Amino acid sequence: MKRWLFLAALFGLALAAPLPQVYDRLERALAQVRLDNPTQALAALDQAQGLLRQEAEGLPPVLRDAAMGNLQEARQAVVRKSRADLEARLLLVRHLLGKALYDGFFQAPQGEKAAYLARLARATGLGQGEVQEAIGLPPEEARRRLEGRYLELMAQDLAQALSASSRPQAYLALARAYARFLVVQDSPQSTLKAQDFVQTLARVSGGEAFRPQVQELEKRVGLWKEALKGSTAQAAPPPPPAPHPPAPQSAPLPTPQAPPPRTPLAETPLPQALREETSLLRLEPEVARRVGEALERMAIPSLVNWLDFLDEVRSGLAQALLYTQNGQHERSRAQLAYAYSRFRLKVYPVVGAYAPDLAERADRLFLLMQNAVGLRTVDFALLLGEVQEMEERLLGGTLGPWHGLQVEVQLFLLGLPRAIFFLLAAALAFFPLYLIRLTFGGRNVYWNLLGLAFLFLVLPIVTEGLSYMGSILAEYGGLPALGVLSNLSVAQALMPYLAWGLSAFLVVALATAGLRGIAAQFGLLKERGAEVVTTEERPSSTLTSETIVEWDEEF
Repeated sequence: MKRWLFLAALFGLALAAPLPQVYDRLERALAQVRLDNPTQALAALDQAQGLLRQEAEGLPPVLRDAAMGNLQEARQAVVRKSRADLEARLLLVRHLLGKALYDGFFQAPQGEKAAYLARLARATGLGQGEVQEAIGLPPEEARRRLEGRYLELMAQDLAQALSASSRPQAYLALARAYARFLVVQDSPQSTLKAQDFVQTLARVSGGEAFRPQVQELEKRVGLWKEALKGSTAQAAPPPPPAPHPPAPQSAPLPTPQAPPPRTPLAETPLPQALREETSLLRLEPEVARRVGEALERMAIPSLVNWLDFLDEVRSGLAQALLYTQNGQHERSRAQLAYAYSRFRLKVYPVVGAYAPDLAERADRLFLLMQNAVGLRTVDFALLLGEVQEMEERLLGGTLGPWHGLQVEVQLFLLGLPRAIFFLLAAALAFFPLYLIRLTFGGRNVYWNLLGLAFLFLVLPIVTEGLSYMGSILAEYGGLPALGVLSNLSVAQALMPYLAWGLSAFLVVALATAGLRGIAAQFGLLKERGAEVVTTEERPSSTLTSETIVEWDEEF
């Protein structure tokens, strides 16, 4: 048994290819993605996704998930035949791999640095001569040299976005600047956030004014470059190795004592402040320790700082909800993508330490919403509740089983299943209306009032189905103008909700008027003598087999 486990482990290690080789294979797959051959493009994107799932073990999970999400968006761009969106998504995928290569260069042995830099140059558009200079430099100097070059390229891209003659050109230039930012986003001198680029890209794609925002980005890049130059000027030379000669004299004694430092690390692996914070949580000691370790791995000094990242995700979802409520679906999806990237980067690892089931459930809900058709404000409200549940679980509380049940139903129905459900209900709603008209349609005003009551009763179902039809045609049918029909949904905004309340009031009023009149005609309202005609004695008639009973139109 142990032999088989050992062979399986070796097989797994064989599948986990080094990062430079993974990039080579990914680059060959992405080279086949062209809009003139959609079938080949979709197959190449599938191959790239499979490569990231199976072989990119050296790629950080956050970068891998982001690359997978952009490959999925690239598939949608191929289906929509959107050249600008496709190029932008492929740029982001290459630069996300470039980020991993950039970080890997500083950790790789000296003999492997050239391989990382060669792929980094191809992935991010740097010249081979520029990256080769960094091989022989000290790590900090190489970092400043590469970072300065990326800032120069970002400034050029932003200048191209400002001078672009069309929105697709501006979108591509801005996406290229964003992709370069992702490579060096962890710099201590950074004056930018990913959200700044995401919001500006949403303005470009949404047809809004974007040049003031691009100018602000350009200004911040300039400040970043100045801060980088200042750090270079203030960099102190390395301390002289004078204190080291005495160390070899005591070196033979401390060498056997190398293991002891591991003992205190195992006992107290966390800083004092972080240990005190996690000890106050109403969690099991082992779980609290895992939370602290997750915070330390991500260089987050305090739980308060982590809650700020949770608020950042919450803020992004709240903005997406507002954009959805006002019919700005492209900006809404951009905010949703940004919130998910922050969730995976800063929130998911910590939540996975104390509530792994909640982390996986929220991750599935995020991914499902990113690919779902016909998103409504209630969907974002439920996802906001899931974010709040993360905070409640950390503090020892919960939103209760009702929230969990809603999330499970959402995971089952969100997207096309829900849209088809309402489309089917709207189509079937016409059948009872037809039968009512066929049965009771005539000269009797009270039956007509009752028919109108049924009409207003099913009207919200019909409008809901119409709203989902507009969403499907807008997202899958290439008719984005029909996305405005989503505003008819009761689950979308205040006005449809009030319209539903008005239709319910009309149902009550019309049904009351119609049924009251019919009851009066049948003599059931005895207190209204004016409406009840006393019947005189009539000769009794005996029904025979030849008696013909006709429907009285007055009833």
